[in-house]
Amino acid sequence: MDIEIFINNMLQTFLLPPGISISIIVIALLLIKRFLLTGKILLILGFVSFYLFSLPIIAQGLNYLLEQDKALTIQQLKDSGSEAIVVLGAGRYKNAIEYENQIDAASSSVFTRLRYGSYIHKKTNLPLLLSGGSPSGETISEASLMQTALKQDFNIQAKWLDPKSSNTWNNARYSYEILSKEKIKNIILVTHADHMPRSRMAFEHFGFTVTAAPLGFKASNRIHGYTLLDFLPSANAMKLSSSAMHEFIGYAWYTLRYKWLN
Repeated sequence: MDIEIFINNMLQTFLLPPGISISIIVIALLLIKRFLLTGKILLILGFVSFYLFSLPIIAQGLNYLLEQDKALTIQQLKDSGSEAIVVLGAGRYKNAIEYENQIDAASSSVFTRLRYGSYIHKKTNLPLLLSGGSPSGETISEASLMQTALKQDFNIQAKWLDPKSSNTWNNARYSYEILSKEKIKNIILVTHADHMPRSRMAFEHFGFTVTAAPLGFKASNRIHGYTLLDFLPSANAMKLSSSAMHEFIGYAWYTLRYKWLN
């Protein structure tokens, strides 16, 4: 595994919910004997943050802030002037023993992106680029797993594969290397709605004109208002909060590392 990816995964463990709340509580318990007031404040902060991140209303709000690109109609996608569809990887389903002779398979998140990408492809007839590498040193890239799923389940062949990307920034970098040879700069970008802000930033940095095609919206429209359940802790809300915080931190990190420090 790449050392940067290992460090990134370790940091996520402590910076994302519920890890960040647990870390604060542990620090509070270590400090409380010598620094009573500081320890008490941190202890309260840890428990309060744990509670808030587990509330559906908080999770919905965090995801709403990320999901600013709305779903477009097929006609809007056709009118965008795009020349290719780029579908981003999203991990793999390891040890897929239920699939004969297949060690790994495309993850459920990848599959939903492929399904939407194939739908757009069939409606627009635009060529597909699948982007995803082997961030943990796997022998088969995510792009190859995506191609297999695309053929088996949708009877579609992608025109290009990017098997080298280890993160979203490299998705954009290597997609540019491939598509610039075809003089393609106007693309439809397919990824989850909460991942779109960070993805759009990366692809626009490399000179692409991006038409966002988000999917998998997690923030409800709440047409009928809120219920009591929205204020009660749930494991799913904690998961949604963690996913949203991952994107906020990722966006801030990309801004700092690739834009301000370059």
